[in-house]
Amino acid sequence: MNLNRRKLLSWFGLGWLASLLPSSLIGCSEANTPTASAPTSTSAPESVAAAPSGNFKEIGTVAQLDKDGALVSSDKKIAVVRNPNDATKVLAVNATCTHKGCTVAWKSANKEFVCPCHDAKFAADGAVRQGPADKPLQRYAAKIENGQVLVSA
Repeated sequence: MNLNRRKLLSWFGLGWLASLLPSSLIGCSEANTPTASAPTSTSAPESVAAAPSGNFKEIGTVAQLDKDGALVSSDKKIAVVRNPNDATKVLAVNATCTHKGCTVAWKSANKEFVCPCHDAKFAADGAVRQGPADKPLQRYAAKIENGQVLVSA
């Protein structure tokens, strides 16, 4: 077989393209799509019925929630407030700002979470009210049971 330079370079080019094909296909596979564990939609919070039973953990008491206006988990990752639209229900969100990761604080006067780092504002259900954050806070199923506030996270 007589190979000239042009034919040799053609074979190298073809081999190079063939070596890129598997990585291109992997990048397009469903295995690399985001998981459902981090919802980012701005729709209504998920219902307690949608949460798996038995996975709720106690965050605090209803009395403490009513006294302080909000409950924060011991690890400072979950914040719970009364639902402004229905005071018999509670809303739970991840207290970590989606902009730079600071811990948001509940401001009961405005009924919103505020990031102390860059002043991003979030509604009680985690929806973005004011940037620089552009993604809502992650929501969790929450309920009141026997005077305790329980969250499925």
